[in-house]
Amino acid sequence: MIKSRPFFLTLVCLYLLVSGCYFLFTSFADLKKPEIQAAMDYAGLPYPVQIGMLYLNYIITIACAMCMMQEKNWARWVYLGWGFVNIDYILYVQSDWHQCVVPIATYLVTALVVLVPSANKYFSSAFDYDD
Repeated sequence: MIKSRPFFLTLVCLYLLVSGCYFLFTSFADLKKPEIQAAMDYAGLPYPVQIGMLYLNYIITIACAMCMMQEKNWARWVYLGWGFVNIDYILYVQSDWHQCVVPIATYLVTALVVLVPSANKYFSSAFDYDD
């Protein structure tokens, strides 16, 4: 029996997938901009750590969005856990708190959507051993 995916879960997963892919590819050019390099200098962390966190975030976001669309319960917990770590990292490295609003709002909306009862029903299964 095929379960129907909640509409808002589908929207959130598609948003995470599209935005993750978009930012993954545009970040290559963005890292060469002087204002981005100046912001990275302010953070006080080595460039390889910051770049690694950037790409790791995009890869985890894309992978979790694809897996959540395939009913993988572990993907929502990985996304929520990683999102919390990522928000903490963003708050640490950002020089301007205004730049933190969109990532925090995205995380909170996603957390709300993946934890509502309809999403819990979608992700639950009596024989969910393949997760």
